[in-house]
Order: sequence, then C-alpha cells, then structure tokens
Amino acid sequence: MVCAGIEIVTNMSIGGLLSYPNTCDFYFYAKLMAAFFIILSFILFKRDEAKLAKGDMISSMGVSAIAVIFISLIGTLLNIIPREVFIEIMIAGMIFIVLWIIKKQ
Repeated sequence: MVCAGIEIVTNMSIGGLLSYPNTCDFYFYAKLMAAFFIILSFILFKRDEAKLAKGDMISSMGVSAIAVIFISLIGTLLNIIPREVFIEIMIAGMIFIVLWIIKKQ
C-alpha cells in the first residue's frame, strides 16, 4: 500500500501533522496504543514481581488500561485520534478494568 505524500495535509499545525498517519492506516494510533498498553503492562508486572514474590498481571493490565484510555482521550480531544478508534480503545480498556475490579473482590 502506498500512502499519499505529506503535501495532502492542509492543516500544517501540530495536530494536523500528527493526524497524518491516519490517512494511510485508520488504526495507526490504535496499534500504537496497543503497543503502549502491552509495554506498560509488562513493566508494571515486572515491578510487582520484584516487590512481591508473585506479580499480578490482571491488576497491571487494569492500571495500564486506565493510562491508555486517558492518553487516547487527550488524542481524541486534540483531533489526532478518530472517535471510532477511541471508542474501540475505551471498550477494550474497560474490559480489563472490569476484570481487575472483579478479581479484587
């Protein structure tokens, strides 16, 4: 797939330039948030494992989901991330948060 050049961007502000990857791949920022979620979850799990004898992956994923939802919300408010992608990220994140809450009880 060949992406159109940067000259198609009409809004040359920071927000306009950051939204450029969405013209080639609609789910660019969803993939980026998924990678951030996995890395943050793993880092938090390893930190838990170092402090305690046994780490808790569900709680690490719940905390990471909260962070990813807030970062995606900021991106959506700045018109960088499309609303449809934000809704999908929020639903996936809410699943991990609900699992974390259920596990705590």
